[in-house]
Amino acid sequence: MLVGHLGAGLAAKAAAPRIGLGTLFAAALLLDILLWLFVILHVEGAVVPPDFDTRHMLAFAFPWSHSLVAALVWSVLAALAWTWSGGEGKYLTFAPAIVALTVFSHWALDFLVHPAELPLWPGAPSVGIDIGQPAALILDFAVAAIGFALFLWRVPMSAARRTAIGGVLLLSAVLAYLNGTSPEPQDILNLAAVSLLAMFVIVTVGAITDRAPT
Repeated sequence: MLVGHLGAGLAAKAAAPRIGLGTLFAAALLLDILLWLFVILHVEGAVVPPDFDTRHMLAFAFPWSHSLVAALVWSVLAALAWTWSGGEGKYLTFAPAIVALTVFSHWALDFLVHPAELPLWPGAPSVGIDIGQPAALILDFAVAAIGFALFLWRVPMSAARRTAIGGVLLLSAVLAYLNGTSPEPQDILNLAAVSLLAMFVIVTVGAITDRAPT
């Protein structure tokens, strides 16, 4: 899931318009950013499972980025980091809570689409519903569409800026669709690097667009 996480970031922007969209995109993608960093550092792992040709999903060992307890810890740390960086609001007030919820929304959405590979905590039993395809793709697109609709409704913005953000969503949706038909990756480390680069571009576009004059 990619575009659905961005939809969660857009919904959070609708709830708290003063938080930067780049910040909220980064919050929504934080667990995956950590995952691919940890894969590169050999702290976590991703492998091609035997059923990849039918499911087009990697199998992950990611207790430090995607366990339930880790997701809660990263959510709190993100809220604290946002507050300490000078963001409006104080400890445990509305805006930091939105940042924390945006981070945690990643785990909640992944719980629906991943098989039972999300540990409750490192070393604990794993959970995951795995709603399967095409339901996972439909959910991905639906969350993105709802988030974008809330964003358009609540956040005043020029047509050009809305178009730019819509373009990011559309491109992410295309990537999500192609991911469901992609061939087996030959190098997990290259995939990690490309994934990090893509998320960096998405966050940067969100930040620049949000700061542009209306």
